[in-house]
Amino acid sequence: MADVFLSYAREDRAMAERVARGLDAMGLDTFWDTEIPPGKTWADYIEGKLSACRVVIVLWSEHSTKSQWVREEARMGRDHAKLIPAMIDNAPAPFGFGEVQAADLSSWNGNTNDPRWTRFASAVGQAAGVDISSARRPAPQPQFFAASAHTGSGSGEKLSPIGYVRKCLRLYANGKGRARRSEYWWWVLASSVALFVAAFIDSVLFGVNPYTNEPDTQLFSGVLGLGLIAPTISVMSRRFHDVGLSGWLVAAVFGAYILGGGVALEAEELGALIVILTAVAAIIVTVLPSKPGSNQYGPNPKGL
Repeated sequence: MADVFLSYAREDRAMAERVARGLDAMGLDTFWDTEIPPGKTWADYIEGKLSACRVVIVLWSEHSTKSQWVREEARMGRDHAKLIPAMIDNAPAPFGFGEVQAADLSSWNGNTNDPRWTRFASAVGQAAGVDISSARRPAPQPQFFAASAHTGSGSGEKLSPIGYVRKCLRLYANGKGRARRSEYWWWVLASSVALFVAAFIDSVLFGVNPYTNEPDTQLFSGVLGLGLIAPTISVMSRRFHDVGLSGWLVAAVFGAYILGGGVALEAEELGALIVILTAVAAIIVTVLPSKPGSNQYGPNPKGL
């Protein structure tokens, strides 16, 4: 007999698996894979599991609040006084379930040392009659070190400036995930300084064009600039992800720059206007704060 019955919408399966693993790690037996065996019906299988468990956890979300199956499972748990709901996004509980206090796991990233999780797991363990303090403990949370700073568990990503630059180089062309503001802007500063130094070397070695005030031959700055394109697009995409925007908008930003340069050949003022407006829009996005909690691109890099 499972200690816990976990009810969720199929769109929230990834979060349900995360919760189930967290409960299992604390010594609780969790039933959460509701695939009905051949020859069984929902009524005689799921209802049997619901009746036998000690706790019914419902993950309320935008999807689950609209699911008649989840609402029915929640009703059965409530009627048997063993319902413990948890909110995994900003959607309110459906009518009739608001009187049951719900845990807030909307920004939980899977860290079983998170105080929000431990409060929730303790309540579940108490309701299930399981002493989780003497149960098997969760595996140690991974720590990642970079330049004498590290990502502490539950406190979000905290790297040194060099650590952020190294991360951007490591994720050279990987635009998946999220990047906080400090990561993006330390990369911008570091790459700008590197380009300035490369241009200075070019001017010393090859001289400066008196009409453009640029090096006659942009060897080092040109090669470096090409090398910085991929990591710059990568970290900019992850910065867009962090505020809930698609990384493909970065392609639109670079496309607008190219368009503005082309238009400038025919109409200098119009081309300059396109470039300026695009730059302002990109800057506004990159200075926005992280979107709280997890989103479709991953957990909040600040751990919030």
